[in-house]
Amino acid sequence: MKNVISLTLFLLIFTNIYSQSGSGNASNAEMSNFKTANISFNIDPFGVYDVDGLSKGMKYSDISGNPFLFGDWRKAILFDIGMHPIATLKVKYNSYSDQLHFLDAKETELVANKEVLKRVSLLYDSAEGLKEINIEKGFTDSKNILRPHQFVQVLNEGKVQLLKQNVNTIIRKDSLFGTIKVNAFSENTFYFLKYTPTSIEKLRKLDQSELYALLPNKAIIEEYQKKKNKLKNEKDFINFLDFYNQQIAIQP
Repeated sequence: MKNVISLTLFLLIFTNIYSQSGSGNASNAEMSNFKTANISFNIDPFGVYDVDGLSKGMKYSDISGNPFLFGDWRKAILFDIGMHPIATLKVKYNSYSDQLHFLDAKETELVANKEVLKRVSLLYDSAEGLKEINIEKGFTDSKNILRPHQFVQVLNEGKVQLLKQNVNTIIRKDSLFGTIKVNAFSENTFYFLKYTPTSIEKLRKLDQSELYALLPNKAIIEEYQKKKNKLKNEKDFINFLDFYNQQIAIQP
């Protein structure tokens, strides 16, 4: 069994070394680190595991809905703990088990060992061109709702960051005709604000007043309010935080 897993890992690494050495995503040294990182373990990808890695004794076919946050397979760049790119793979993020599923060179579905990962940048095509969805671990909020090993979506870069946590749970509900109870995935979304390197607060909701109250530089907020009266959606919050980060970066 160990020989089979070792061969699978070798083929995975070889494929990524070949594909990325020409693209500039990672150096040969970084690929060597990835080769020795023991990045994956081979488990039944269709068995349902919760966020603590415990088996639920059922299969995904027993549950209606989809536990995968961004749908089907997406190309993604994986970064190690030091934020060095180490592989480009097809992945799916499981927001019920908080696991990263990926395909090796033989299209075998595996689950990544998160101990060696810091960030995963999922790539997708949009009207503006190639975009990224970044999920990252290593965050802990003041109430310990976020745990350091859990992935969250990082919605913007910079000193102040808006984090989005997508959590799937399994609920019991009536079937279509109400004759039996069925299992179903139910997705919940939570937002957190990281406003200093060690300060992360859970937001009650995506609320402008709460966000402004947490940020220390009120002059920047007042300047932004002259341009835009209200933050109405997630995109508005991201645009505001991009502006806020730009202003604090140029201040003496």
